[in-house]
Amino acid sequence: MSDTPGRASRPPHVPPLPPDRATPEAQAVYEEFYRRMAFPSPPNFIMTQGHSPAAARGTWELVRNVLVGGRIPRWKKEMIFVAISRDRNCRYCVAAHVACCRMLGADVEQMVKDVSLVPDPVLREMILFALKCAREPQSLTGGDYDRLRQHKLSQSEIVELIAMSGLAVYANIMADATGMAADEIFASL
Repeated sequence: MSDTPGRASRPPHVPPLPPDRATPEAQAVYEEFYRRMAFPSPPNFIMTQGHSPAAARGTWELVRNVLVGGRIPRWKKEMIFVAISRDRNCRYCVAAHVACCRMLGADVEQMVKDVSLVPDPVLREMILFALKCAREPQSLTGGDYDRLRQHKLSQSEIVELIAMSGLAVYANIMADATGMAADEIFASL
């Protein structure tokens, strides 16, 4: 299986730990993760972290609280995740979160090509802010925050957007550093 068309797949640096070989603690995280995320099975992302139940639990708590929970709808956060992952060239996270967007009914195809094509001006501004936050958070200016406030984003939503940017960067590092291959289930979602 190749995680990128036209590119031979390489074995991961850290292979996924299947549920039947995982500790009970890791198995519990796998179960919570795939059920709450509405996947048919635990994805490589969480099974790779199963080698460290503490890392898997910590990652799941971040995902559960920042991506799944909060005031910003999950489909918008999934689109932000795709934009950041695409910008950082994380093939695993792009595949995973495009699949999540499809699963949630969000049309991500145009945005994947060009963020400026996002028709909703509020969502477009949120994505542009998140991209800047993920690339170089020190470069954020008062004007960046003012544009979000002009679109009626609350302080809570702005902090959630910053957390979402950090989560995407963290997930990109986990996926790229371990050499994760995209799950076959993503093509069917």
